[in-house]
Order: sequence, then structure tokens, then C-alpha cells
Amino acid sequence: MSTSYLIEIRMFGKAKYDIRELILRTSRRFNVHVPRPIPHITLVGGFSTDYENRLIKDFESVCCRVGLIGYVIEGIDVFVDTGVIYLGIQPSKELITFRRELRDRLRKYCNLSEWDFVEPFEFHSTIVMHQPLEKISAIKRDLKYQRYSPRMLRATLLKDGKILVEYDFLLKKMLNRRESLSKQVLDKTLIALSNTNTHCTEKQIFVTSDLHLGHYNIIRYCKRPFNNLDDMNTKLVNNWNSMISPNDTVYFLGDLAYGKNSSTDYWLCKLNGNIIFFRGNHDSSANIKFIDSDIITFGDIPFFLAHTPDNVPANWNGWIIHGHYHNNQLDNYQFINYKRKTINVSVELTNYKPVNINTILRLVKSYFM
Repeated sequence: MSTSYLIEIRMFGKAKYDIRELILRTSRRFNVHVPRPIPHITLVGGFSTDYENRLIKDFESVCCRVGLIGYVIEGIDVFVDTGVIYLGIQPSKELITFRRELRDRLRKYCNLSEWDFVEPFEFHSTIVMHQPLEKISAIKRDLKYQRYSPRMLRATLLKDGKILVEYDFLLKKMLNRRESLSKQVLDKTLIALSNTNTHCTEKQIFVTSDLHLGHYNIIRYCKRPFNNLDDMNTKLVNNWNSMISPNDTVYFLGDLAYGKNSSTDYWLCKLNGNIIFFRGNHDSSANIKFIDSDIITFGDIPFFLAHTPDNVPANWNGWIIHGHYHNNQLDNYQFINYKRKTINVSVELTNYKPVNINTILRLVKSYFM
């Protein structure tokens, strides 16, 4: 018999415990056999594949590029053909996109279910399965439910019904089965969640560029104040994550990593936020959707965003946000040059931290005062 894989969201907190009690109560009242209930939402599967290592790698690659995704649990509905009674899930746009990206990454080498390709996909959390029509109406009338608005703290990859690996969106790391079942690790996850809840609930927008993680010689080239490569990597990642929550948006303007032993995908998985990645001259990945340039309006001011200002069209006369020049041409490309209308967000000029777009807007608007 072939191995069966499944990708799902497992719930935590009040939603988990309330829904589990709902399932158990229904099982007792209507004499329905339910194995140990684990409230969850299936995203992909079940499916089979001969490439488990690739599956794990792709699962992590898709997961590491999203933040805390929300959804709403509300309403009772039925799949009549399979006798499934379920709680309806109202997905956010981010959740819809996340599921599609998982499916489309895996479809090349996994034997996916026909249901994985049905659009719109029916996100749901099963209460009971395989019930005859005469019993379904009675169960539906009896069910009492609440509305929940949880967030996806982890995504789980199952193998034959058991956790193979789990991705933690707050800790920004993959967990093996032992770690995913550990109460101590879950405590760290919940502490990280509480820390995000103490921050401003309004989503913030940041820009930054040219971290050059893993690039030893950049310390010397740009006179960075770090003792060694590990010191630089650690401080840059910590500076990023201390400012940016999983729900914030980051416009990253290129050159995240450099060096034969420094992978762009590896470092991206360690960084918070919904990252919009502009390609730099050192960026390489088959898994990242790079942008070369774009015009983005912040506040009421349009900005041209690109890795280097050399790629900005000659007829553009507005503001430019860029990187690339580090601290090597400060006469022309200091942090903000009002004459050229350029803003250089290379980390050497921003105290090795991302810059909140509101800071840039205040500086730009002061030009007109």
C-alpha cells in the first residue's frame, strides 16, 4: 500500500478545544464513531509521491514566505455525496493564495487528489463523516457553534496520519515530530504570538536592502561594525525580526545573501513579514517570485522601487527608493538626496535595520514644506 501524505492546518487555543468538544458531544449523542478528534483544515491531499525529501523541502519553501494568516470559522454545512457535516471556513485571500502555491508546487511530482484542483476550494473543518441523509438533518439541528477568527500558527505535513514535519510561522522554523508535539516548543510559539499581539495591531510597511547575509568580505568592503560573519548574520536577522511582525509588509530591494554557502531561500525563511522581493544583482532562487522594479504609492506619493537607481527610466521625475550603492557613493546616494529625489535604504545607511515607510514619508513631505 502506498504512503499517503496530507497537508493541513491544526488549530490551537479556544477554537481547538471548543470544536473538539463539539465533535465528541455529537459522537456521544448520535452514536457516531469518531477516532481521536483533532480539529483541522485540510489544505492539500491526501496524495502520494516517491520524492519525500523534495516534498519536505518544497513545503518549507512555500511556508517560510508567509506570515500569520487569518481565517474565520462560522456556519454548518454538508457534503451530501460523502455524508460529511462540517464547520465552514471563510478563508482570507492570503490563505487561498497559500493553498494554491502549495498545490502548484507539488503537482509536478505528487499524485494529488481531484479535489485539490476544484475552485473555489471548499475550506472546511470536519465534524462527522459518512452519515446517512436521515441522520444529517438531526445532527445539523442539534449543533451549536460559535464564530472564531483564529490565525494559522503552524502548517502540518502528515505521513500516513502521523506528523512528519510542521512549520511554525511564529518561530520561523521547521519542527520535527518530537518538536511539534512538545509543550515546551508550543509555549515558545504562544509567547511569540503574545509578543506580536502587544505590538501595534495596524499592519506596518517597511523597506530595506542589501543585507548580504553570509558575505564575509562585505564587512571589510563597507566597514560594517561587526566582529565576524556570525556576528553580522545574527544581528541583521535579529534587527529585522525585532522590528517586523509576521503580518507586516517588507519591500526588500535586493541582495539578501551572497556567497557559495549562503542560500537566499535559507535566509528568507528566517525573516518575519510578508516580503515582496526585488531582484538584486546577487539574488538567485527557483522558488522566489522576483520583481525587477515597480511604482508603489505610499500615502499619496508615488515611488519608483528598484534595486539600483541606474535602472530607473530617464523620464521618471518622482522619488526613487533603492539599494545597491551601500555607503560607497555618499556624495550622490546618501540616505536621502532631496536634489536627486533618491532614498538609499542599503542597511549601512539605516543602522542595519529596516525603515518604516512612515519615516520616509515624513522626510519626503518635509521637502515640500
